[in-house]
Amino acid sequence: MQQPLYAALLDLLIVLDQKGQTLSQRLILGCRPMLDAEQFTILRKISLGAQQIQSNHFSLFTKGLVGKSQLLQVKQLAQVQHDYMGLARDFIEYSQLEEAMAVLEQGLEASPGRQDLQALLLELYQSTQSRDRFQKYYDRILKSGTPVINQWQQLAMVFNRKVL
Repeated sequence: MQQPLYAALLDLLIVLDQKGQTLSQRLILGCRPMLDAEQFTILRKISLGAQQIQSNHFSLFTKGLVGKSQLLQVKQLAQVQHDYMGLARDFIEYSQLEEAMAVLEQGLEASPGRQDLQALLLELYQSTQSRDRFQKYYDRILKSGTPVINQWQQLAMVFNRKVL
């Protein structure tokens, strides 16, 4: 039963992931009489990190081809860029103005200098007469020091708001 033994030792090396080398070496040496010379050499090299894993069909943690000693491979996710303008226009098209304003506010948090988002958000504030929401966001913009388009001050005057 050389192949199942080889696969079991191989699975152990995969799970240990270059840790517990003393235990790995001890098990491989203890099983040496039951392995052929090639299997013994491969297991020794794998346990030392000098060779990629070559499995067989009895192995549980590999697909029977050529595996890797890492069970998980972590990849960095590409940063997703949202089309805030497109989303807002979709909401507006279906008369979901509250959601459109929320999307535009999120977009301005992510990209404060985008004048197209500012202009559309102002249009929505004005058309929905959302004074409180406008005032909260206008105060936040003033505190952050973000450059704004002139229409912010004009709308503030329309809403009887003091302009700084």
